[in-house]
Amino acid sequence: MSHDQRSASPPAPNGNRSRWGVFRVDHLGEIMGLASPTILTMLSQTLMWTVDTALLGRVNSVALAAAGLGGMLTWATYSLFNNLSRITGTFVSQSHGRQDDEAVSHYTWQGIYIALFSGLVLQFVGYHSDLILPWTRNPIEVQESTFLYIKWRSMSAVFTQLTFALMGFFQGRRDVKVPMYAGILANAINLILDIWLIFGFSGIELGGRTWLAVPALGVKGAAIGTSVSVLVNAAALTGWALAPHLRRRYALHRVRHPDPRAIVNLVRVGLPAAWEGFVDMLGFLLFTVFVGTTGAVPLAASQITIQVLSFSFMPLWGLTTAASVLTGNWIGAKDPNQAEHYGRQAFKLGGYYSLVLALILIATREHVFRIFTNDPQVLVLGASLTITAAIFQYFDGVRMLGSGILQGAGDTRYPMLTMVVTMIGGFIPLTWLLIVRMNGNVVSAWIGAAAIYLFSGLALWIRFQSGKWKHIEIFR
Repeated sequence: MSHDQRSASPPAPNGNRSRWGVFRVDHLGEIMGLASPTILTMLSQTLMWTVDTALLGRVNSVALAAAGLGGMLTWATYSLFNNLSRITGTFVSQSHGRQDDEAVSHYTWQGIYIALFSGLVLQFVGYHSDLILPWTRNPIEVQESTFLYIKWRSMSAVFTQLTFALMGFFQGRRDVKVPMYAGILANAINLILDIWLIFGFSGIELGGRTWLAVPALGVKGAAIGTSVSVLVNAAALTGWALAPHLRRRYALHRVRHPDPRAIVNLVRVGLPAAWEGFVDMLGFLLFTVFVGTTGAVPLAASQITIQVLSFSFMPLWGLTTAASVLTGNWIGAKDPNQAEHYGRQAFKLGGYYSLVLALILIATREHVFRIFTNDPQVLVLGASLTITAAIFQYFDGVRMLGSGILQGAGDTRYPMLTMVVTMIGGFIPLTWLLIVRMNGNVVSAWIGAAAIYLFSGLALWIRFQSGKWKHIEIFR
């Protein structure tokens, strides 16, 4: 067996173990080695949004509101396609597990074609977003600035989807550091461009000419900066994928023509995952709308709760990505029992993390909200919402891990149906009932959300326990 063949194989099952007796997590080092770079990648992406918000907040309230609304609408639309582009990782991970380098290359190219198509659709929608903005009933000046933001953000729609497809190529092969480095580079450029374009720059006098001068562009500058940074991210991933050592093995520089059969496979497995993500996003958009009907204070408190959860989810997202890759590798290697073993270790590790985080949040419940606001009315809700968030993140962690493991096996339809049933059949109507119909408060709405996500997480755990996902065939 050649060196390349050995490196393509999943590592032997006797990975690192923690010394916790019956509570030990097998392969802890291996799992965290895959999860940690993904966590840092997610952190860098979150910081990109944070930087945009912080800098635009120094311009004016219209610019801040436009970027917030525009970012939310843009990402909600992107969520229709994000997981479809990401599904490349499932096919790459299984192909890598069975040491089929040509299939890795072939499905990467087919994923690129899907990403290009998806990006063009999203760019078209973004350019015509002014047709739907009146439905938001925001002030005219906010609508105009939001359209400007979305239009320039949509310039990078193709590169956003291409990034997801290329991340699948790297992550599916367990090469998780390259996406991390590309993300850090892109965020550094985003910071520089934001400062330069949002506030403007008088330029540098050199050789009798003025260089780099640009007027203050405000919200337009923030959108351009983000789009350029996304382009840089995609370019960095493309450049590394074409590095000599990868060219020799995968020959991605050799164009593979569109393969209808392979594209159908990707869409068949990826479309349910895409709809799962979209319905999840839709549910929380409506949740925010319903909470907003009770007033600015409950809405602000709810948004802080989401912000707290967004940071707490990063380790879980990294762990979910690692679990998905490991599951796909072992399924591809025709060892579903080992895939199940790794899945159980991921569940166990995620459970420990969520439990510790829940205890920390509960212990610091009187102080968490003070990080984000000094408003005494919002702080009154802080302790109760922090406790609710502690419970919610545990149940959602089980859901995330279950979905990631099943996706690695290609079992995407069941998580999608679970999300549709829990969101449309439970989460959305329950939130409406508690907030609108019964004049409830934001705490009761979040308690209801935690209950629904308990059901969702339990449904995916039962699916995992059933073992039916071991027999999903994605290559047809």
